[in-house]
Amino acid sequence: MMQTRLNRLAKIMAGAIGGTLLCVSGVEASPILAVGALNDLNFNVSQNLVDNDGNGVASPGDYLYGIVNVTRISSNGVALWDAKNVPGPAIDSFSGYYIGTVATITPLPSPWAAIFTMAPASFDPNGVLSAADLAAHTMVKLFTDTMTPFETNGSVADDIAKATDGTLWGALGLDDGDWNGVVMQNGQVFAGGGLNFVSNFTGLNFATHQAPGCTTCPNVDLYFNTVATDNGLNQAWRYSGNNNGALRTVPEPSVAWLVVAGFLALGVTRFWNRGSNFINRC
Repeated sequence: MMQTRLNRLAKIMAGAIGGTLLCVSGVEASPILAVGALNDLNFNVSQNLVDNDGNGVASPGDYLYGIVNVTRISSNGVALWDAKNVPGPAIDSFSGYYIGTVATITPLPSPWAAIFTMAPASFDPNGVLSAADLAAHTMVKLFTDTMTPFETNGSVADDIAKATDGTLWGALGLDDGDWNGVVMQNGQVFAGGGLNFVSNFTGLNFATHQAPGCTTCPNVDLYFNTVATDNGLNQAWRYSGNNNGALRTVPEPSVAWLVVAGFLALGVTRFWNRGSNFINRC
């Protein structure tokens, strides 16, 4: 009787562990992240420069804003989620908006043009970030959406509206992080850095981590690398590019306790089975 109960307990615990891990990793249809692992994000950006001083080039005090579309999430080389931004049923979009202020510009010799650093913005000309968001140094807002696909073929206002009309997933800022890059004379922009959650509605916990190969970079919730191309002054979106980032999730405490309890239950069951075999032999 006792052995039957222990076997039943082990099965119940194993089922609870598997179910909890599945629920945590798939809280929403969009996006899906692996729990307790590094998640790689592939995303596209379309961005513009607000030339506040009118000198025709990026200068301290200018704004850089844009929209972001996460296209794929993977962990350890295994694909977990792919965006579906095609009009019709089963839309699955993970998109957002960002804005920052050019903090410093340092000219460089050819083939480079300059290096730059970014800082939180104090004003959002597109009205996506509220005064409270800006006061909290929010720079990025990400949304999940199953109704409206992400697009970059309309007006700037329409594209921003479609990138931000979903359910708020999280907001990130530059405090205790960094955002810098280099501008080439051919118009390419290479940038990277790290951001931390200002508000988190994901249902997950995240562990800070460091960008690979950068021993001087701060530990952050999200690190990213971007490459953008200058599309010309007459385009709705001046710059566009393909980029990548990474988030490291950690298991919920309840999940960790379930795992421990499950192993304990399995260990007791094995011990009981061994004891029963010994008694039967005797």
